[in-house]
This record gives sequence, C-alpha cells and structure tokens, in this order.
Amino acid sequence: MQIILKLTTACNLKCVYCSEGDQCAERLPEEIFYKLVDEMPPLLEYIGTKDAEFLFHGGEPMLYGRDNLKNLIDYAKNNLRGYDVRFLMQTNGTLIDDAWIEFFKAEKIAPGISLDGYPDIHDKNRRTKNNQPTAEKILHNIKLMREAGLSVGTLMVFNSPEAVDADKLFDFIQAHELHPKIHSVVPCGRASNQKNSVDIYGEWVELMKKLFEKSLARDGADVIQPLDEIINAILGIAPICECSFNGSCGKSFIALYPDGEIGFCGRDNLSRNLTYGNLRDKTLLELYESANAKKIRARQDYLANNDCKNCSEWEICHGGCAFEAVNFFGTLEAKYPYCTGRKKFIAWLKNDGLKLLKTALVREKKKIRQSIKIKKQLRGEIEQLGGGDD
Repeated sequence: MQIILKLTTACNLKCVYCSEGDQCAERLPEEIFYKLVDEMPPLLEYIGTKDAEFLFHGGEPMLYGRDNLKNLIDYAKNNLRGYDVRFLMQTNGTLIDDAWIEFFKAEKIAPGISLDGYPDIHDKNRRTKNNQPTAEKILHNIKLMREAGLSVGTLMVFNSPEAVDADKLFDFIQAHELHPKIHSVVPCGRASNQKNSVDIYGEWVELMKKLFEKSLARDGADVIQPLDEIINAILGIAPICECSFNGSCGKSFIALYPDGEIGFCGRDNLSRNLTYGNLRDKTLLELYESANAKKIRARQDYLANNDCKNCSEWEICHGGCAFEAVNFFGTLEAKYPYCTGRKKFIAWLKNDGLKLLKTALVREKKKIRQSIKIKKQLRGEIEQLGGGDD
C-alpha cells in the first residue's frame, strides 16, 4: 500500500503544467498524519499486505522542513513495527544541499527528481517564481546526491507542442546516466487548457518509439519507463507497476491531502472529484470502504464488460488512468481518453518493438560468442607458454 502524502501545496517554482494549479498554501498537520499511521494496521491487514510505503509529495515537499519530516518518519517507524515501511520523495530538486543529502541517507529516503529532459526544453516549463531557469541547479544537485551514494530516480513530463529532439534527449539521458520515467502531461491544473489543443500524447508516443529504437541500437541496458515495464509485460516477465496501466486504482494507493481529506490520486488534490471523506471524521478503513472508493475499484469490472470488452490490449492497459477519465469526461465509466493512441503504441511494441528487441539480442549473443572464442584462444596461448617454460 502506497500512501501519497501531500505535505504542502506550497512550492518555490511555478511550472506551467502544475496539477496543483494556483491555490493558497496549506500544510499537513502532524496530528492528521499520526492518526493515519495509527489506523494503518487494520487497513493493511484488511487488504492483506505488510507493505507500507510513504511518498512525500507536494507542492514541494522539502518546504515542509527536515525537523517536521523527521517527526513523521519517526512516528511511522515506531508505530508500524513489523511492517515493511519505506519512504520516497518526489521533489523538484532545487533545494537539495548537504544537510538534505545526509537526511536522505540517514532516513533511507529514495528521492525522485523532476527533470523534464535537456535544459532547453526543461527550462521552458519548470522555472522559479522569479522566472529563473532551474535545469543547471537540478543537474548539479543530482551529481551531489550520487557522489554521496544515493540512488536518484528522475521523472520527465512531456509537455511540448513542438517535437522534442529525440537524439538530443537520448544523448542527454546517457550523458547524465539517467533512468527516467517519461510521462505525457496530464491536462489538469495549470495545464487544463491542453485538453483539446495539440496532440501531446501522440507526440509522446512518437518520442517513445524513437527512444526505444535508439536504446536498442546501442550496447548496454537503457532503462526508460514505462517502456521497460510494458515490454516485460508483453513478454510475460513481470506485470506493469505503473498505476495508469495495471488497474490498481483505488486498491493499492491512497492520497492524503493537507486538509485531512483522503482521495485516490495525488493529482486530484485540486479538483477533488472523488474523495473518500475526511480522516478527521472517519477511520482510514471506513474511508477505504467508502462509496467513492468502491466506485473507483468497480471501474475495472465495468470497463472489462463494456467499453474495453474483448480489447486485445486489456491485459496491458486495463482501461488506463481513472483520474484522466474523470478529468476528461466527468465519469469513471469512461476509458482512457488517449485509448486509440495507446492501443496503437502497444501494438507497435508487440510487433515492430519485439522485432527490434530480437535483433538487439541476437547482436548481443554474437558478441558474447565472439568474446568466449577470444578468451578460449587466449587461454590456449597461455597454456602453450606455460608448457614451454616446463
């Protein structure tokens, strides 16, 4: 179970596509978090898991402060003994310094950094409130964290009406040894005006195809999500963890907003379309079993028997993101708004994508065979030299 904690709606940036939109700054009271933790054991037992993963989110979660964050972490650790408790943070990465790095290490927090590709494109969308660029600062901080031994994930949001230079982006990913997750922008909050404008999702699909081709054309493994997970799912290696693909909405995720409301998605903090109720008034288990929570979980059954019935890509897509369905159409009884584009993309991966993968694997196999042959020859030469010494 992952709990998305919207620690604050405050932020030091003014990103053009922020899902929080423009609203007054709020902070999550510690006592609300403590109540959440106290009531997690019955919920975890109810759904049959020992996993308790906390994702610190915002706004910018680092504005919550280290001391306050330490209080939350200590309380969770002390009151969830016997559970597998983990901590993640999604941050814009601009406020990181030595003290925060030591804090991440000490508390075993896995940081994810928002970095929208190479600086030219990142700095168009992710700037400070004083309209200053941020890419250079973020890249510097990623370097500092890695030098300190931290593993750093990156989240890239594709939000460009013009074509992104795939060669430049791939070279940038390689140069900085990134393993990014690349999403198309969700048209909510400040990006609401993009619902019926340019086909950004279609551009995202074309970009992902190019990145996939470039990744397989070189030696070595390039992990770019959700490409890697989709291919693994197609091959039957592992299911997709990405929530917008795996149909887990309303089951394995809960969002806690700063005012105590519980919802199904961190993106819904602004619109509040399908919140479960307030943690001040009800128990966590009662909220998980609320009418809205049941509606969200019922979406899978509805789509499987209606809009997505007999769809060849159901086992990969599962009807797509519930939040985006509500955001676009105002109802859960709607499939993914980019259904056609996603189906074509999955079909491409199943056909052209797997052919490219097979070619890459054959090439790699030949290189391994050649390496073994060379090693055998070298061993023979060494043995001959040894025999001569005798």
